[in-house]
Amino acid sequence: MQVLFLILISCFSGVFAGMGMGGGTFLIPLLGLFFGIEQIICQSTNVVCFIVLAIICFVIYIKNKLIDFFALIAISIPATIIAFFSSLFAIKTSSSVLRICFAGFIILVGIFYFIKTIIAMRKKTKVNS
Repeated sequence: MQVLFLILISCFSGVFAGMGMGGGTFLIPLLGLFFGIEQIICQSTNVVCFIVLAIICFVIYIKNKLIDFFALIAISIPATIIAFFSSLFAIKTSSSVLRICFAGFIILVGIFYFIKTIIAMRKKTKVNS
């Protein structure tokens, strides 16, 4: 039963990754909540999954000419440097602190998109009026 649930989680994670939303948003909390896996292990597992999914999605997006290579380079260099130092931080930090950081991040992203959606809806209703 546990293997079946892991396969189900991985399917949803793949769907989210394919849509560009990030499968880790789904994968990390579920591995921790339902399987009791430490946060650092969940994040490490997500990174390995992400590499495979990112390569597949990248190839598909390149074939459909959906990649802005200038933006890719501009984002990749600082993101790589910050990811390196963040992983050093994660290794030295307790699982509970990592959970709080991850939860805070997810909450902030949710608030950001909630506000962005409300603003877009208000603009749309003003245009239609």
